[in-house]
Amino acid sequence: MRELRESVGGRRRFASGQFVPFDGIFNDIWGGGLPLLKGELFPLNPDMGESRWTYAGPISHESQPSSARTIRSRRG
Repeated sequence: MRELRESVGGRRRFASGQFVPFDGIFNDIWGGGLPLLKGELFPLNPDMGESRWTYAGPISHESQPSSARTIRSRRG
């Protein structure tokens, strides 16, 4: 999928299935937020399907759910 040229409040929007361009927290149009790493794919929303994503900020220890911290810490 291609990068969407639309913007909301000056922010770039990305589509489900597109590669994540940089690490950060990304919010979808349905209100969900996820920490994503560069090179991962923007996921589909589990209930609504395809979605659009906007960058919400950098990944910090406090912004990750405890399960994500545990999984990533086990990777090495």
